[in-house]
Amino acid sequence: MHKSLRYLIALLAIMLNFSAALAQGQRDWSSLIMKAIIDRQEGRIELSIANFRQAESLAGNSQERLQAYTELATSLRQARRVGEAEQTLLASLPLASGEQRAKMEFELGNLATLRKDVATARIHYLIVQEIVGTSTALGIGARLNLLSSLSGKEQREGLLLLFEQIATGAGTQFNAHLYLKLGHQARLLGDANLPLAFRSLDRARALASNSPASRLHLESLDELAQVYEQQARHADALKLSMAALTLLRANNHVANGDLTIAFEWRLARLYQALGLDEQALAAYQRSENALELIRQDIPIDYDDGSSSFSSTFEPIYLGLIDLLIKKARKISENSPAHQQELLLHAQNLLELMKQTELQDYLGDRCALDAVKAGSKTVIPAGTLILQPIIFPDRIELLVQTTSNMIDFTTRIEDKQVLATAHKFSAELREHQGNYLDSGQRLYDWLLRPLDAFIAANRIDTIVFVAASALRTMPLAALHDGHQYAIEKYAIANVTGLSMTNTTPPLKLEMSALVAGAANFGLVVEKYATLRSAELAEVAPMPDTIAAAANGAAKGRLLRSVRANIKTRDLPTVATRAEQLDSLRTALALPGVTKEIHALQHILPGTTLLDTQFTLNAFTLAAQSAQYRIVHVASHGLFGGTASTSYILTYDDLLTLDGLQRMLKGEQFQKHPIELLSLSACETAAGSERAPLGIAGAAMKARARSVLGTLWPVDDEAAVNIMEKFYSGLVTQKLSKAQALRQSQLELLKQPQLSHPFFWAPFALIGNWL
Repeated sequence: MHKSLRYLIALLAIMLNFSAALAQGQRDWSSLIMKAIIDRQEGRIELSIANFRQAESLAGNSQERLQAYTELATSLRQARRVGEAEQTLLASLPLASGEQRAKMEFELGNLATLRKDVATARIHYLIVQEIVGTSTALGIGARLNLLSSLSGKEQREGLLLLFEQIATGAGTQFNAHLYLKLGHQARLLGDANLPLAFRSLDRARALASNSPASRLHLESLDELAQVYEQQARHADALKLSMAALTLLRANNHVANGDLTIAFEWRLARLYQALGLDEQALAAYQRSENALELIRQDIPIDYDDGSSSFSSTFEPIYLGLIDLLIKKARKISENSPAHQQELLLHAQNLLELMKQTELQDYLGDRCALDAVKAGSKTVIPAGTLILQPIIFPDRIELLVQTTSNMIDFTTRIEDKQVLATAHKFSAELREHQGNYLDSGQRLYDWLLRPLDAFIAANRIDTIVFVAASALRTMPLAALHDGHQYAIEKYAIANVTGLSMTNTTPPLKLEMSALVAGAANFGLVVEKYATLRSAELAEVAPMPDTIAAAANGAAKGRLLRSVRANIKTRDLPTVATRAEQLDSLRTALALPGVTKEIHALQHILPGTTLLDTQFTLNAFTLAAQSAQYRIVHVASHGLFGGTASTSYILTYDDLLTLDGLQRMLKGEQFQKHPIELLSLSACETAAGSERAPLGIAGAAMKARARSVLGTLWPVDDEAAVNIMEKFYSGLVTQKLSKAQALRQSQLELLKQPQLSHPFFWAPFALIGNWL
């Protein structure tokens, strides 16, 4: 064959192969995009993110790359990785123009809304309108989102105008989406706007009815049923919900699991309102079953920023628990086994609820997978587990001992209980003298119903499984009119029994890593930056913290990063160095030196003080040996989320995630820390969730129990408590709960430290043995 002909054939083959490769690349890109979209629709969010990233790398042109970026940002938003979603869109925004640019601005507006940044969201939505106008589908969508930030009257007027504008357009599928969103917003505005909500939602239903099993049609039925329920049209709401459930069951699809939950939950509420408790119980059970099937795919926060725990998990669990306890009470005493079965079912649901709440706090639905106890709960003789469950009209006191489970009821409105618990916590936290009234009322509601049972069963230890506002108050300080609860019982707290290893500790030497900071170095500058950027979020109620320092405890040093700053005159007009020096002085904890030296004589192991207590040195020490106890005496704060919780080392901030990374070594997994003590850390005032941070610290550290404080503690009191606590634990071989009780009783005997402000904030959470 002629040489030139061979060359042409070879060139043609190369061109054909290149064209085939291009075609294959196009097919790979398209298939990945479609697969990733389906993954997202069916709840496999992380897989969709991975596939969109791969599709972006295979994109053959800028338009394909932009589509991959935009879809990736949507999946990242659904995974609540808001920062990554924004970075993805902002990085690719210069490549976009026209409608594609408008879509990306629209998504940036949604992300800003999720962050509750109304001003930034407004800017993005206005840019959308500038690009595509106010009459297009995308422009109307932007207008709807802009209206959501207005006052009730302005929002209603805007929704009425939009309703008429949408009505003049063609009956498209996107118009059905707009009607659905408009109706949802109108419904949330209150009962006066339900007629507008109904008209809008009914049009959405009609437009989507040509595809009855579509998500759009089912969502319109869900919203309409909600309108009927709000109007007390129970029969109409039941009929619509049952019809929707028939469609869902005929087209069982994982992507619609949330709608199954919504409709079954509504049936349960409707049946209960009609007095049909058996049907309500069955519907609640189906709703809970559906919830468990997709719980890993339910985001921590919904698109509107609401918590999935408080909006969905908690009310469903509580509704089912309510009916189970009522049914157990109605059962004849001739069926004790069935009563125990129902109460055990209720307790198991309580545990699921508490696990979900801690996951919600930590921002990770898989946070507890590696730390669940994995063994059956062991309740020794003389120990009582107390789980109060607050309902609107009563408190149910679920009590468990080594032999059985029993329920007591206190008839009292939930608002009164929660208000009294908050008042009691504030009175103790602020060192007030009128706390006994609140303490006695709470004793009457929570403990007095159990007095006879406790005496008959010779109980000496109470393990408190608290929730909501009850977490913020110390059970030890409740008063029966003659003495405090701590004078009668040892008291421990657990976030949940399923998250607590209840087996006795191994009889090993109590080797300890003891670290403390009486003075602070480079961390002061880092804390100053954090404080200026996040003070409002981290310390929402600093005035109540300072009240103790300025009240009856005036002149005493508190171990509080906020109180010490609040009660000192830090210079406002000064150089940066002068400001940092003043902050360093305000943060100093002289009692920590005394505490660390005292513990050196009790606990064998490693000691780090001040300049020795750097983040790196602490990490190396923790990973170099096997410790049973890790004791940290330094400033720290547990806020409303894990991201607002931290501990100060000499040179850096130690976050909960940092604590987990530090203690992830094999030795800690094989031999968990027996006790993590945080003797200067406090929980944020006014936050019912903040005490979860102490439990979260134990979980992150893989510790069987943690000793923390509910409010800023007195420096002298902390030294006394810690010294006596460890002496009881190591020398007298007391249980953790009994050792803490003895140390608290010692302070109670001292007139200057007898107020609960000094001894009650110390809380033992987790294993109490």
